[in-house]
Amino acid sequence: MKRTMLAMAAAAAMMVTTFAAVPAEAKVHVYVGVPYYGYQVAPHWRYYNGRGWYDPYVYSNVQPGKLSCAQGRRLVKDRGYYNISTVDCVGKIYTYWAFRNGKRFYVSVNSWTGAVWKS
Repeated sequence: MKRTMLAMAAAAAMMVTTFAAVPAEAKVHVYVGVPYYGYQVAPHWRYYNGRGWYDPYVYSNVQPGKLSCAQGRRLVKDRGYYNISTVDCVGKIYTYWAFRNGKRFYVSVNSWTGAVWKS
């Protein structure tokens, strides 16, 4: 019995010395509860900035709040526009002047849903 215990201890010591501990790295974002999508699945879906589209009828407890003017500008930039200048950031619709492919556009952003369109 004594020999068996010594052999097991020696084997355990060898296992500890042969395997070096490697820190685990995981770059995963987990959002529990509400499934978010990268696209608008249905017309009534809403956009939660930084996460994606969700169904407000099923998940009514999600209240994304109003976008800031800088967040609206970032959404316009993410759509491929550059040299963005703010026209108006009051109310439900934010408006910007921006360039895309060398042409100037009047771009609007819905401050509640994050929808972007050119006028």
